[in-house]
Amino acid sequence: MKKKSVLLIAGSDSSAGAGIQADIKTLTFFKVYAATVFTALTAQNTKGVNKVFNIPLAFIQDQIKAIAQDLDISFIKIGMLSNYNIIKTINNSLDKYFPSIPIVLDPVMVAKGGHPLLEEKSISFLKKTLIPKSFIITPNTLEAEKILKCKVSNTNEMLNCKNKFNELKVKRVLLKGGHILEDKKTVTNILFNQGNIHKFISKRINTKNTHGTGCSLASALTANLFLGKSLKESVQTSINFVHNGIKKSFLIGEGHNPINHFTNFKS
Repeated sequence: MKKKSVLLIAGSDSSAGAGIQADIKTLTFFKVYAATVFTALTAQNTKGVNKVFNIPLAFIQDQIKAIAQDLDISFIKIGMLSNYNIIKTINNSLDKYFPSIPIVLDPVMVAKGGHPLLEEKSISFLKKTLIPKSFIITPNTLEAEKILKCKVSNTNEMLNCKNKFNELKVKRVLLKGGHILEDKKTVTNILFNQGNIHKFISKRINTKNTHGTGCSLASALTANLFLGKSLKESVQTSINFVHNGIKKSFLIGEGHNPINHFTNFKS
């Protein structure tokens, strides 16, 4: 009997703190098998991204087809998709090969410094396709601003996003509040779950060792949903995992260092 797996779709981080490398480390920590589809390769380190090579569209399709022909996939996690054509290819391929598999989508749109990573055409297409068909999306507040076209600069404005997400027919949202600095001692993440709202408040850690937090949180969420935990429990476990990884981070370079994926924590 085949062991069920999770399919990771995202770009590579050559310094291995984010992207598919962080996803694999996270799923491995939770003892979940990870299959992969690479959408881009990067030449990067902790100080920044030097170059990006987008995988040819036909080869992205080939990767998805190969996985579908052999592995038993029961969850899909999607990370950064760097342009319109890649988003379209992923959307069409998932419709063809994995039409009913739940998706956790981390809609990566904005770099750490606030620089946009996706053009408006790509964001609009994402809103029409992968965002409404996902089981849950995990934007930070900067990405929520891009998706909803409104300001999200404090906790009240985060809460006000609920109706706007509903208008887009988004089923569930974990809105990450790490960029909100109205309270410098805590971080508030908000889960919108089909009409219900849950706040998750954790202690803020003052460090620049946060590379890969978004990827790791979405992957931890995927892993715990895959393992059969409730959505609320999966979110709390994932937040605790990332918080502990930041708390126990270590230096591998001179810039924004990654979280520690290898340390035990209380779920």
